[in-house]
Amino acid sequence: MAGEGCEVTTADSGERAVALLEMIHFDLVITDLVMDRIDGIGGLKAAKEKNRETMVLILTGYGDMGSAIGALRLDADDYMLKPCEPDEMRIRVSRCFDRLEAARKLKL
Repeated sequence: MAGEGCEVTTADSGERAVALLEMIHFDLVITDLVMDRIDGIGGLKAAKEKNRETMVLILTGYGDMGSAIGALRLDADDYMLKPCEPDEMRIRVSRCFDRLEAARKLKL
């Protein structure tokens, strides 16, 4: 994504991601579901509490129907299983940005 016109910020833990969310506005957060202490659901909640418009894509190698439904009920904007193809990731990220742009236009 970095080479495609997106500015990318990385975090090596859920704790670091939540700290970054407090300091910086993000249009899109891509998070792994399974992490120590603050997991992807914690990151999703933190992102949505900070800004309801922030798009959140959950990425996981341990997904099941229950975790997908739970994430979507908490307003995750997308949910992908690893491994994923780069083209599929680009499509999903593009859809998130399209929905964000549409939501912003509706607010105007």
